[in-house]
Amino acid sequence: MLIIGGLVQSASAQSGDLQASGPLVRQDSSDCGNNNVNGSDPARNGGLVTITQNDAGDTSAAVQISKGTPNTSYDFYWKCQRGLGQVRTDANGAGSGTFGFKAGAGATLTFDMYPAGAPPGNKFQSVRLTPVRVATQRKSILQLNATELASLRRGVAQMKAWSSEPRGSANYRRSWIYWANMHAYFGTGCASASGLNAAGMSGLTAQAKSNADENATWCTCQHGTVQFLTWHRMYLYYFEKVLQAASGDVNLRLPYWDYESNAQMPAAYRDQTYVNANGQTVANPLYIPNRQAQLNAGTSNLAPSVVSTANAMQQTSYNPFNSALESTPHGAVHCAVGVANCPTGYMGAVPAAGNDPIFYTHHTNIDRLYECWLKVNQAARLPNNQGQLNAAFNFIDGTGALVTRTVKDMLTTAQLGYSYAGGGGCPATLKVRLPISILQETPLRVYPLAGPTPLQRGTTVLPLKIAPDARKAMLQAAPEKGGETPRSMVVIDGFTFDEAPGVLYEVYVQGAGGKRVLLGVINFFNLTAPHGDHGDMPGMAGASDEKTFDATDALKTLGAGNTSLVIEPSTGVTGTTPALAARQISPRANVRFSSARIELR
Repeated sequence: MLIIGGLVQSASAQSGDLQASGPLVRQDSSDCGNNNVNGSDPARNGGLVTITQNDAGDTSAAVQISKGTPNTSYDFYWKCQRGLGQVRTDANGAGSGTFGFKAGAGATLTFDMYPAGAPPGNKFQSVRLTPVRVATQRKSILQLNATELASLRRGVAQMKAWSSEPRGSANYRRSWIYWANMHAYFGTGCASASGLNAAGMSGLTAQAKSNADENATWCTCQHGTVQFLTWHRMYLYYFEKVLQAASGDVNLRLPYWDYESNAQMPAAYRDQTYVNANGQTVANPLYIPNRQAQLNAGTSNLAPSVVSTANAMQQTSYNPFNSALESTPHGAVHCAVGVANCPTGYMGAVPAAGNDPIFYTHHTNIDRLYECWLKVNQAARLPNNQGQLNAAFNFIDGTGALVTRTVKDMLTTAQLGYSYAGGGGCPATLKVRLPISILQETPLRVYPLAGPTPLQRGTTVLPLKIAPDARKAMLQAAPEKGGETPRSMVVIDGFTFDEAPGVLYEVYVQGAGGKRVLLGVINFFNLTAPHGDHGDMPGMAGASDEKTFDATDALKTLGAGNTSLVIEPSTGVTGTTPALAARQISPRANVRFSSARIELR
């Protein structure tokens, strides 16, 4: 439910804004400064006020009431100043509103709210709120200090606790299960509940939408479309706002898992318990058992092939980059973290993934990689298709209210007021090879490599039977490319199976003497995604059964001699071999593809 009153201002905090957040306490009266209002007792807290303010004093107060009288209009006041508007509660006693006004930048603010007639026992006073400059930088999970990690744990724990709130309430809309279901879920209206039978799905049950807000927000994730990066950027932004509200810390920023720098599952997510500020050993809300056991134990890391961004970072326009990054490291990491690869474990299946806390740390890293790729030439690399930019999606904000935003309004980190610390996986150089218009042309030439081919249980080797003149054309400048060497793209089409094989497949080009260069990883994460109307735009995203790898640098490295395409199974973690991975392939898998080719672009 979205209720707006007063002079509405942008709900998006910009970089450098002042912010404050605190509870509304059920209390009949106080002085103008609310000096005797204490928000330490959760039983008396019935709502939340979040202040956003710029240096000019333009102030936005976002109000959420969760324990009011049902179906009642509450007058909201800037204490001892003036009324700002009304918030109407629903049948569960919940409501929200956003109000704009002018106030001194950084001055302490107080508020109260109550229905007409100010009946005793139904008035709320805010705690004292002093807006301060907030942190804007998202950091690696390994860079968080003890206070920051405590806020993260507190926020996640509170969101999980809100999962028990009444269906349809503002707190339920801010709950862990609600946000996981916003991404996707098993059950009516999303993905088949049969997916719950896969290994590693303990703790999950079939879900179904039950009200207008859930219809608007649940099962809206974008996979296999051009909105993969843009939608997840929007989703993370509002998840972060909810996490800040749940933790009571406006400085809390989503951390990222920089697995190219350190591919071990962060200790913050694999420790089953931790010692809290009171010296008590308590359950760690960031830990779940539904992952590959050796990752949770810290005895294995993600394999280098799984975390590699090499294929993605070679792309110079949005659509190919969006598809490449979605495949590796995004999908490859999802599968590797799953109990026994996709579609097992929470992370191994799209409908379950949002239930694992590491999901948000993983996706924040994907957003970071997107941002460092954009920085090479943001003006040329941002999506520019108007249909994509004007698409609107629904989310839940930090107060529990429904919001609708367009992609173009949440396209860049500058618009959203955050930045990233450094990390691995970013482009090695800032060289821009070609304008977008040239990179998006159809292939200059196509060289068939293979027809229908079943994958062997172990390693599959396909000799690249390319005529000498064709190989020469791949390695030298082309006039139609402005004197630049064409990109050699290996395309494997019609990739399918009868049953999920339970492994990843690493793809290499191999030269004389067995020297190999990794092209990328084939994963099956997207095949677990719901296949409803996800707003995808025809012709702008590759089919899920087509795998594309940039082999330009690999062919240059290996030279003009005999080469082969090598495809071999992998568990996705260190300490294993292709032979060990082959043993866990389902005998009913029958993995195969219909054709393979090299396209010069």
